[in-house]
Amino acid sequence: MVATIIYCFSQFKSSLREIEKLCVFDLRIIYLMQQVQPSHNVIKECINKYILPYQYEFFSMITKAIIEEFHLDISNQYLDGTKIEANANKYKFVWKPTTFHKRLDSKIKELLLEMGFEITERNFIKSCKLNELINEYISKEEIDIYSIPNGKGKRLTKEQKKYKLAFQYLIKLLEYEEKEETCGENRNSYYKTDKDATAMVLKEDYYSKTSHDFHAGYNIQVMVSSGLITMYGVFQDRDDFYTFIPMNDLYYKYYNEYPENECADSGYGIYINYKYMREHGINNYVKFQSWTSEANGKNPQLFYTFNDGVLCLNTCIGEEIPFDFRHHQRNEGGKLYRFTGCNNCDYAYICKKKLKIKDLDYRLYELIPDYELLKEQARENLLSPNGIEIRINRSIQVEGTFGEIKQNMNYERIRRRGLNKVSCEIMLMCLGRNVRKLFTLIESNNIKSNYWEKSSDLKKENFPFPKQKNAKKKAV
Repeated sequence: MVATIIYCFSQFKSSLREIEKLCVFDLRIIYLMQQVQPSHNVIKECINKYILPYQYEFFSMITKAIIEEFHLDISNQYLDGTKIEANANKYKFVWKPTTFHKRLDSKIKELLLEMGFEITERNFIKSCKLNELINEYISKEEIDIYSIPNGKGKRLTKEQKKYKLAFQYLIKLLEYEEKEETCGENRNSYYKTDKDATAMVLKEDYYSKTSHDFHAGYNIQVMVSSGLITMYGVFQDRDDFYTFIPMNDLYYKYYNEYPENECADSGYGIYINYKYMREHGINNYVKFQSWTSEANGKNPQLFYTFNDGVLCLNTCIGEEIPFDFRHHQRNEGGKLYRFTGCNNCDYAYICKKKLKIKDLDYRLYELIPDYELLKEQARENLLSPNGIEIRINRSIQVEGTFGEIKQNMNYERIRRRGLNKVSCEIMLMCLGRNVRKLFTLIESNNIKSNYWEKSSDLKKENFPFPKQKNAKKKAV
């Protein structure tokens, strides 16, 4: 049954009804099932009961068997992600009521002060605490809640009015707490028809083929090497920053080692990811966030780190100064440097083009020296001949994998609901993609780990260095 389900996914058939139909009419499936024709309910029970709890074990076991059979080199891992629309009504979304909860909390505290309670808590008052205070107020004022009149024109005492208002606040507070618990800490929205789906701006809408508004979606991450998907992950994050470490942890859990070389685009190039790679001995081929602007010369690198110092384009060594009330620390581990001689600098037209005040003879700049060193290491690796080869192979392999899944396999929308079931469906789709790759490896005698190989005379690439102001005038 498991082999049949995986084979059906490899043949672009991922719905239960389609698999049920194949078990009746497809000779290959009939052979695998030994002429047993299960219903869609039996197939669903098999997926939920036997595959879903052990999805990563199934995936890693079969993938490692393919790698060992054909002696594939997986030292270079290529990581990328995409967003796929969830099976949820896109008009049934709920925003996390952070602002409304803050306003309600201030109203609750004001009302509790009027009711004679001392409020010392700075955090939000919980519904259980508010309920205790309301019950205490009822007993203290001897309010019979069952005899309070309802409707217009009914006169209430001050105590009854305060109780009714506090009860309304309690109902609303319970609603806000339920929504915040459903959202969790790392997202701001969910959908009523699939509470694990998050509001995202997708590249293409499943229905209208446009992406002008929010849709329910999941963030799908894959690691690819030698044309095989070696690891997958389903996340609720709208960006890729914080999916890097969980993906590598999953890879280590099921392969017992970290990737030797890892390449990813600038969506992953943040400080914590670079530190993670250094701590676990992963060679850094991950682009940083300013990679594109440095590559085209629009925003070149302005400061260079050496040992414990920082050097600007004008070869001025920055003086570290303490933060004060005018210049607050924005990044953890950041240091503030002062660079002088800006009025006589030929690079000031680049360095100060985004500053509001450009007449000062100095510039203050905050940076993290350790982060700059890690970025320099990534820059050297990516611009080297080996880095050029890895970058081109990343574009071919991981981008091509998503293209094959979305276009060739026609997988544009998730069918199941809930994070665990969606993760299992993505696993079956990735495993089906690997099985298709297995068929190609069996038929072909040309097995390559790199789809594009560098030539022996390939030289190191260099970013364009900014021109000096005087040189620019002469050129004009």
